[in-house]
Amino acid sequence: MVSGKYTYTDKQYIGSYLVDSKRMLTPTFLFNLMQEAAVNHADKLGAGWDYLRQFGHFWAMSRMDVEILRMPRWQETIVINTWPKGHNFLIQPRDHQIESEDGEILVRATTNWVILDLEGKPVQLSEYEEPLTRCEPELHAIKSPASRLRNAVPLENPIFKPVVYSNLDVNHHANNGAYVTWIMDSFDDAFHQSHDLSFLAINYLQQTHADDQYTIMKKETAEGDFLCSIYSQKNSVEVCRVRTVWKGRR
Repeated sequence: MVSGKYTYTDKQYIGSYLVDSKRMLTPTFLFNLMQEAAVNHADKLGAGWDYLRQFGHFWAMSRMDVEILRMPRWQETIVINTWPKGHNFLIQPRDHQIESEDGEILVRATTNWVILDLEGKPVQLSEYEEPLTRCEPELHAIKSPASRLRNAVPLENPIFKPVVYSNLDVNHHANNGAYVTWIMDSFDDAFHQSHDLSFLAINYLQQTHADDQYTIMKKETAEGDFLCSIYSQKNSVEVCRVRTVWKGRR
């Protein structure tokens, strides 16, 4: 188990509502559990949602890399560890490590977070210097920074789908997990039955709102390695870029 002055640990039982037909935790719920741990920890450190909201600010994830060694299974209890690392001018990195109760490392992740105002503009982290010093700059689940995905998949012959009520978060934007769901749903059931996700990198570029529609452009760059771009119908702008790497099931 990861231990440090500013680490946070939670346990989660993997119930039937969290798993797919393979009896494994879905990528969306994996993502949501890590994000919830981050939100709860930020609150405990004195820089959570309620604290920032009084200044008209909120946390937003900008990038995430997830390495899946083994996806948690149905009826398994997992240990979720998370901690913030040293921040710079605009970015607060945060790592996650998920383990079995026996200490087997299942998932490693690193994320970048920014603070935004209600217009979506970045806020200098120096405004919150004291709470953000409560971190573990030398502790790493993944040592390298979250990936910057540089290449977009071009927008061609799009079929747009609406952003729906269940996609929205407390800030009335499409929540971070919704993008993961959209990407996972772009692969059909036959693909999911024959493949397991081993790596996901996601870059959030712009926010998507309730009155918008989205489409996904996807390209396989190598066997089992896919680059995806999510576009908003408004001005055909790219709002999210995702890389997924899959391994075949034996």
